[in-house]
Formats: sequence, C-alpha cells, structure tokens
Amino acid sequence: MKVILLGILFQCLNTLSGSSFDTITKIFGNKAFEWHHYYSIGNIASLLLFLFYLNFNGGIKNNIILKNKSSYTIPLLRGLIFIPIPIIVFNSIKHVPLNVFTSVLMTTPFFILLFSKLIQNEKISINNLIILIIGFGGAYMVIKPSIGLSNYYIYAILLVAIHNAITNIVVSKYSSNATTYGYTFYYFLPLTIVATLFFIADPIFPEIFDLLMIITSGIFIILSVIFWTAAFHIAGKYSRIISPFLFTQLIWSSIFGYIYFDEILDEIAVIGIILIIISGSISLIYTKKI
Repeated sequence: MKVILLGILFQCLNTLSGSSFDTITKIFGNKAFEWHHYYSIGNIASLLLFLFYLNFNGGIKNNIILKNKSSYTIPLLRGLIFIPIPIIVFNSIKHVPLNVFTSVLMTTPFFILLFSKLIQNEKISINNLIILIIGFGGAYMVIKPSIGLSNYYIYAILLVAIHNAITNIVVSKYSSNATTYGYTFYYFLPLTIVATLFFIADPIFPEIFDLLMIITSGIFIILSVIFWTAAFHIAGKYSRIISPFLFTQLIWSSIFGYIYFDEILDEIAVIGIILIIISGSISLIYTKKI
C-alpha cells in the first residue's frame, strides 16, 4: 500500500507541475512565439538541468545507458509518438479556457482504465468504475457551462488524453526496460531535436523575462513528466488506482485560470470540482483496503 500512496503523491505533484506548465504555455500562446521557439529553448534548458541532476543522483550511465539495444525501443518509440502532443497543446490551449482544457484532459483516467484492461489485463472492479464515473461527471460539469464539444480543439485535446493513457500504461507494463529517469529523457529527446531543427530555420531571441519564463515552463513540464512516469513506473498493476488523482489537475487549473486569466467558475462547475475531490477521496479509502 505504501507504494500506491507514493504513486498517488507523485500523481498530485504531476498535476501541479502540469497546470503550471499549461498556464505559462497559454500566456505565451498569445505572444509572437511559435511552438518550436517555445519547446526548443525550454526543453534544451530543462534537459541540461536534468542531466546535471542525474550526474549527482544515480549517475547518467545508470539511467541513460540502457541494458541492451532492445531496451531502447519502447522509450524511444514513446518519445517519437510524443512529438505532436506538445504542438497540439501549444495551439489548442490559446483557444479554450484553461479549466476547460484541463477538464477535457480529465478523460485520461477512463482511457487508462480501458488500456489497463487491454494492455496489462488488470482486474477492473465496480469500485474503479464508480470512482471514475464520479470524477468524469465532475469534469463534464466544468466543461458544459463553458464551451460546446463541437469545438474541434476539444477533439484535439482528447487525442492528448488518449496518448497520455497509452504511453503511461506502457511504462507500467515495461517498467523494467528503463528507470523513471531513462523513460523521461528519451521521452523529451525526439521533441527537443525536432524543435531545435525548426528553431535553426526560424530563430527568435526573446527578452530576458520571456527567456526565464520559457525555461521555467521547460522545468515544469519535465517535472510533470518525471512525476507522472514515476507514478506509473512504481504503480505497476495498480495504475487503475492512482489514475483518479489526475482529476486534481482541474483544481490547480481552476485556481490558475482565475488568478491569471480571470476565468470564473459558476455554481455547476464548483459542484463538478467537489465531485472530483470526492472521486479522489473514495479512491484513497478504497486503496487502504488493499
């Protein structure tokens, strides 16, 4: 049970880091920056800091150099599939409210539940279904007052949710292929290379404040991925239990949306957030029985 609780903690830290990244991304989406400016600068800085950290914590060799050639397949394939996802995020988040963007991402636990069964053959109990239905109901109540699902950006964000579910169930299934840090490094490497190539063809030199904010966003996204990957890496066959805590990201996004973008939730949306909290609480109570 301690492992599961640690996975829940990592999941909550992931949502806080992720919401911080989304907030900065939404701000820069309205500036004269393209996705490759944003991700090349931010990712290069964050990866260098990441490698510097690894040098003093477990070593680069122990985390980046994998056991054999076949061990690189899953981490690198996961990174290649990831390339279009941040581009979708960068272009979608500027067109929808932050709390709506996050609410659509809250469908991720449902896809995790589905792929947990298909990929890992996990046992799905009625308790798991009830928890997710409550959480999804809360997420829908936040979406409904704000925007219609006919907006095609909503469907693009839905692809992000599906991607998140599949790639992280893969981490649970193939956790022996690489460490959490190894999976994180190879997750970011392909996107960083592609963004840098585009940046060379279309360079930009941001002001100091913008540069610091871009680097900060890069740190937040890599922290988010580290916590997310760590949560599913240690959860193993219990990924269905920690998945409802992804709903906590809606709480952070609602707070940041109000502070930075004057996004105000109405009564229905507030009830939705309460349902999300209930979903996570029930999951925690159910976990104690394992």
